Amino acid sequence: MIRKFNILFLTFFKIGNIKFAPGTMASISTCLLFLLLIKIFSFFILFLLTLLIFFYSLFAINKSAEIFSSSDPQEIVIDEVVGQMIPLLAIPIYETLFLFPKEYYCITCFLLFRFFDILKPFPISYVDKNSEGALGIMLDDILAGIFTTFLIILFSFFLGG
Repeated sequence: MIRKFNILFLTFFKIGNIKFAPGTMASISTCLLFLLLIKIFSFFILFLLTLLIFFYSLFAINKSAEIFSSSDPQEIVIDEVVGQMIPLLAIPIYETLFLFPKEYYCITCFLLFRFFDILKPFPISYVDKNSEGALGIMLDDILAGIFTTFLIILFSFFLGG
């Protein structure tokens, strides 16, 4: 039972099983889910939920590693969910620098996150190649989310200044 739940969780409810661009589909789904949940919950609650997802992901990956065929399987997309949430959770910071509708920030977060996640510039590429296990699967996407956040903050600062 727990094994099936872990697989469902790690594939973000089977989005990871999509044959074409599962990571991109998980990022789009995360943005859409974020826009829905932000109307119900505060940023703080979503931050706590993201932390919970991150820590459970580490557990679930370690418990389910033997099921997948590679050390960083494309079916596991929960790392994209956590990585995508990082710049989305920083929207209040962006809005203090330059006020845009949340939807514009979501689109920008999505595009920049996918850019960093797919191209993996240094040091993301270094971490991706030299990290193993559950943390290795998660860390490159977390860095892509952090890079995205910093770039949007920088852009918003100069746009608003």
